[in-house]
Amino acid sequence: MEEAVMPISPTAARWVASLIFVACATTTAAEPPSDWYQRLQENRPLAALHGVRQMPAMDQVAAQLGVFVGDETGGCTLFGRSAFPDGAEYRDALDAITEAASGRRVVMLNESHFRTVHRAFLLRLIERLHAQGFDALAAETLNRKAPAQLQRGPVDVGIGFYTPDPVFAAALRRAQALGWDFVHYEAMNGNDRAAREAGQARNLADWLEHNPGRRLLVYAGGSHISKVAEDGWMAARFIADTGIEPLTIQQSATACPDSVEEWPMQSASAQVAWRDGAPVRGSGDADLMVLHPSAAVEAAKSVLGAQTAICIAPVEGETLLRAFASGDPALAIARDQMRVPKDARIASLWLSPGRYRIEREHPDGRQPLGHVVVPDDPVEACLSPVKG
Repeated sequence: MEEAVMPISPTAARWVASLIFVACATTTAAEPPSDWYQRLQENRPLAALHGVRQMPAMDQVAAQLGVFVGDETGGCTLFGRSAFPDGAEYRDALDAITEAASGRRVVMLNESHFRTVHRAFLLRLIERLHAQGFDALAAETLNRKAPAQLQRGPVDVGIGFYTPDPVFAAALRRAQALGWDFVHYEAMNGNDRAAREAGQARNLADWLEHNPGRRLLVYAGGSHISKVAEDGWMAARFIADTGIEPLTIQQSATACPDSVEEWPMQSASAQVAWRDGAPVRGSGDADLMVLHPSAAVEAAKSVLGAQTAICIAPVEGETLLRAFASGDPALAIARDQMRVPKDARIASLWLSPGRYRIEREHPDGRQPLGHVVVPDDPVEACLSPVKG
């Protein structure tokens, strides 16, 4: 089996320790990171997931890693209930945001770290905002070296914790293709939330000061985009520091498999809630509240291409089927990947037309299977990887 190894830097180790601290919700010092993080840096997400699942009080981290391999059951189990505004009607989210972003210098979009459809929406929003002159993405997950690497190199496991989700990687690749710049703004400071929020706001303000006239999309987790001053989150501090009022967009209710009947609307695209002629504001005084119905969740990976069946040999135990562009290095994020149950003979990946290197991750390493060429027109039969 092939393996690529990337050592854990001291900064990354401190960040993972903080992540474990938050996930455990304890006031005692977190234990040192297990080797699950090293597996993630080796581009072995299935091994990382298996490692986390063997650790106590790590359900949230396991749910975050599950997204990387196409499994969102953990996030739905932990945070699956959705709330809807009373008396609302619904409109296409991208159209509403495009209109609302006119004249804004900064747009802030949040995500749940447990849902890949939020990252698919990021990709679509990058495309819409590019047409308005936005040309830079500040993402909470990007580390210090990411902006330089993304200007000249691949989207790989070394640029940020959440980017191993193939859909998140696709959003970054789309921004690369459009010529965008990338901004590191995270200010992790142990478990001092106030210092972190203040540092994030200051870093964004500094970038804007050094880039007059440019327009910025900020992609943050959860409550960081709250504009409520007394809550002290990043967006509120950013407004106080700069006087700039960002357009804030909360990705809110997101369908889970068992919640379809709860939804007041169905659509294959994200929606915003509207009432009395105005958008319904979200948590943290967000300007717009985006909802993702079940059909939109099911279509999330269509940003990667079309479902493509791959022929595989049955094996004992769960594995991870992965597709990489032919020129991708060993540590690049897969173009798509999906858990495969034991004895399966066919697995589906979402792929655009082109030539791909197919791999299978086993518990003990990575196995090259060969190459497939995805045609322009869909085919019903599964594609068999060819060696050489």
